[in-house]
Amino acid sequence: GKQWQRCTLLTALLYPGLIFAVFFGLNALVWSYGSTGAVPVFSMVAVLMLWFGISVPLVFLGAYFGYKKDPIEFPVVTSNIPRQIPEQPWYLQGVVTCLLGGVLPFGACFVEMFFIMSSIWMDQYYYVFGFLLVVYVILAITCAEITIVMCYFQL
Repeated sequence: GKQWQRCTLLTALLYPGLIFAVFFGLNALVWSYGSTGAVPVFSMVAVLMLWFGISVPLVFLGAYFGYKKDPIEFPVVTSNIPRQIPEQPWYLQGVVTCLLGGVLPFGACFVEMFFIMSSIWMDQYYYVFGFLLVVYVILAITCAEITIVMCYFQL
């Protein structure tokens, strides 16, 4: 819009500044208690230098090139007349698809986690983190597949 300089400045400074201020305040509180878990001052200065030396200039560079480009031209002209959307069957309603979309990833992980937990409870320790990585990969793949299927059904 018309205030692109203000928008760019707020993007570069507002959110990272808020996060840094909260972190700095919590770190000062930890430091006041004399904890060894406080972040050293040199590290805080290094983060500030990275922020102002890398992040802020890249935001301004991206804004410069972004606002210099021509606006996006859509390849088709859309009609102002809304078209009718047919009624969906009961199994494509929101509650049912949420339940079905959650049952399959849960079932895929539950069986694996059941075997891991039962082996731990019986004092048979395996490579738990390796199995958990496999369960996580199965969960990610199952969630991706369910997302694709549910999006297809909603069309």
